[in-house]
Amino acid sequence: MNTESPSRRRALVTGGSGDLGREIARQLIASGTDVATSSRHSEAPGVGERWHLNCDLAEASGAGRLVDEVRGKWGGLEVLVNNAGVAPGAITPMVHETDDAIERVVATNVLGPLYLLRGLLPLLRQAPGGGVVVNIASRAGLAPIPGLVAYSASKSALVSLTLAIAKEESDGKVYLAALCPGGIATELRASLFGRDDAAQQLPVGRVASLVGEIALHRTADGRPVRSGGAVLVTRATGVQVLDWRTDERGVETLSWR
Repeated sequence: MNTESPSRRRALVTGGSGDLGREIARQLIASGTDVATSSRHSEAPGVGERWHLNCDLAEASGAGRLVDEVRGKWGGLEVLVNNAGVAPGAITPMVHETDDAIERVVATNVLGPLYLLRGLLPLLRQAPGGGVVVNIASRAGLAPIPGLVAYSASKSALVSLTLAIAKEESDGKVYLAALCPGGIATELRASLFGRDDAAQQLPVGRVASLVGEIALHRTADGRPVRSGGAVLVTRATGVQVLDWRTDERGVETLSWR
């Protein structure tokens, strides 16, 4: 049963207890959006979110619980931010990556967003003005990193998933974009590369502000982003937009703007 007023834009942010997820939620709330969060940790972001669900998106049942929660509490959804993601605990050559580590990375970073989208697309399609999905990928999905093979492959898959669903949702009722940040100054970055390295990366607030801009305006630093496109942002080069243009054969090819 829908227990919330649908008069305001409603957004779901996964991975809401982490550094980036918490800031995304905070900035969306500041923009006048009602925000719900989820994470595999019981601790809620505490930034004014309407509700928080503790669930593990590495499991299909976790995504199913979250879909049921959105349907039951809100009955609709305007914005989905697939932010939940994990990386291995250390930089490790692929031949030394364990089965468990690989499976958790792929399950969380690829299957979690896929299961959520499968369940929530009907609600997003009903959103006034169209639903919006922002998938948090990574520069590693465009420029894979040795020692983070499973992670890089999972983020490449998320970029591809964004385009594939955008092509299926070509009637304009759902807009999707993949945000591909370079290194971000988070605890995750510090755990992999050290605190000195993390301190030199993109500020969390900068990445969160781009999520909000894409979600609310479908632009990145004022530049239009086509549905299915990707946005690369690094501290060194700023924002670049990657479109998937159709050539004369009808084949989608990568093109920078």
